[in-house]
Amino acid sequence: MAAAPFVSRLGTNYCPSDDEAVEIKALLVEPILRLKGLDDEIMKLQKAIDQLVEERSRVAAYVETHKALLSPVRRLPLDIIQELFIACLPTHRNCVMSASEAPVLLGRVCRSWRAISLSTPRLWSSLHVVEPLWNPADPTPGSFEEKVARRLEIAQMWLSRSGQCPLSISLRSAPGGFSQTGSPTPSATSMQFMETLLSFAPRWQHIHFTAPLSLLLVAMSPRGVEAPQLETVAFYHQDHHTMLSTWGPFEMLRGARISSLSIPGAIFLPENLPLQWSQLTTLTVGGPKWSVPPTITSDALLHVISKCPELRCCKLVVHDPTNIEIPISEHPIVELPFLHTLAIHCAARVAPAVSNLLMRLSLPELRDFAMFGSVQDSPTLGSFFARLVRLESLRIDINMLSQAALLETFHTLPPSLRRLWISDIEHPWGSDTHRS
Repeated sequence: MAAAPFVSRLGTNYCPSDDEAVEIKALLVEPILRLKGLDDEIMKLQKAIDQLVEERSRVAAYVETHKALLSPVRRLPLDIIQELFIACLPTHRNCVMSASEAPVLLGRVCRSWRAISLSTPRLWSSLHVVEPLWNPADPTPGSFEEKVARRLEIAQMWLSRSGQCPLSISLRSAPGGFSQTGSPTPSATSMQFMETLLSFAPRWQHIHFTAPLSLLLVAMSPRGVEAPQLETVAFYHQDHHTMLSTWGPFEMLRGARISSLSIPGAIFLPENLPLQWSQLTTLTVGGPKWSVPPTITSDALLHVISKCPELRCCKLVVHDPTNIEIPISEHPIVELPFLHTLAIHCAARVAPAVSNLLMRLSLPELRDFAMFGSVQDSPTLGSFFARLVRLESLRIDINMLSQAALLETFHTLPPSLRRLWISDIEHPWGSDTHRS
């Protein structure tokens, strides 16, 4: 390239004269031609590169698709893949009707995985059902009915895929209503969901129902429906009323091998629960204080747990009468040799017999004890704590004991104690915390 006489002017605001402009144009003739030549050459090279890139993409796709055939996961036996699928299921709750979680998500990966998931009954042996709530503000006609019908259809289809596997089912029902006579009654929609689940009752193994008491009573009482594989039963009610007429035995529980029972105090009538009490390892009788009937006394509960020698965990709500005190000497000591967790919730404002209940228990393996309530007649528990030689965890409602009783408790705590809570608890275990 020729010398640039205007190099000192480049990058400045210098304005060339007419003669200098002619000279500059003459200087640029050769560089412009060279620039065009370079652009043409670059275009040719870029076209060649594009062709090479396109060819490379075709070859790479060919290689990758064939490499996929050699993927180790394709060589896994069917039973291993099924076990891996089962390991994807949630372990702390039942499966939900969601495309973002197993097992539905697994069937969306590819056609092969969908076929495997649909042919693996254990993937579909647990289900959490949430009854849709009617929204009066929804302007779309028939939308609620369509949602109900669709969810019922999915529940039926889901459980039908489970083959003959034992089932774990949880249900969150909608609140109930009242009949013309003013008594609580379940809604027609709730009955549809319960009837769908009842059709699979012979394979129930674990059930967890949050529903109006009226629905629970209707579902558990009919004759001819059996659940012989049932092991775990958890009932929670969401009523704001407990006006219930008399009801018969929970016939569905007859013949079941139940080891764990959680039931609202409002419907806890031992004579209506045809259980093999000696098989129970877990017993929970709970519910809000206002829903607990006065029949659940310390004496009545003592009679129940005396039939449950295999208990490991026991949580009881107690509603002792205010004008009756039962002498300890009239009741034999009840020994629970395996019980490691005990919680007492005093529903009444006074608790004259709670200490009698505790003093009549022999709990050599108790490690975790809790007592809740807001009472005026603080029980004396010093001698009870002195006998708990393995106690490691103690939780007491601050409203449960007077200052004097609390100080006495501190002096009698065993040396094995590791954790102590003194707190204000409104509902220790009366509410359902299952995911919805």
